[in-house]
Amino acid sequence: MKKIFWFVIFLFCMPAGAKVEVHFTPSSACEDSIVSLIGSANKTIDAAVYSINNDEIVRALKAAHQRGVRLRILTDKTQAGLKSSKVLDLYRYGINIKVNSSFKIEHNKFAIFDGQKVSTGSFNWANPASQKNSENCLFVAHDSKTVARYAKRFNELWALNS
Repeated sequence: MKKIFWFVIFLFCMPAGAKVEVHFTPSSACEDSIVSLIGSANKTIDAAVYSINNDEIVRALKAAHQRGVRLRILTDKTQAGLKSSKVLDLYRYGINIKVNSSFKIEHNKFAIFDGQKVSTGSFNWANPASQKNSENCLFVAHDSKTVARYAKRFNELWALNS
C-alpha cells in the first residue's frame, strides 16, 4: 500500500510536459521498450542494472556500441559471475562495464538514454524478467529534473566502483 501511495505522489508531482509509460511482466513490453530506447540512443547510455542476460537487450547494446554510442554499465558482482550472465561477453565486445565493488548488492535497475529519458522499476535485464517474473518498468521522458537526479546517482555510483 505504501508503494502505491508513493507511486501516485510521484505521478502527481511530474511536470506538465512529462511523459510516463508503465508496463508489467510477464510480457515483452518492458524488454521491447528498453530495446527501442537503446536503438534510438545517439550519444550515451548509462545503466545500473542488477542482472544482464536478456538476449535482445544484449544485442541492442552491442549495436549501440557499434553506432558509436558511449555506454557505461554498472552491474552486480554476484550476478555478473553467474553462468547465464552476459557481462563478460559485453566486456569482451568493448563495452565499458564496471562490476559493483562498494555495496553488498548493486540492485538498481535504471538507465539514462542520451540524458533525456529514464527507465526504472523492478525489471531486470534478464530473460526471466520478461518470460516468467512479475516485474514492472517505468519510463520517464521530458522531465529534466527526474533525469538529472538519476544521472547524478549514476555518476556517484560509477565513481564509487572500480
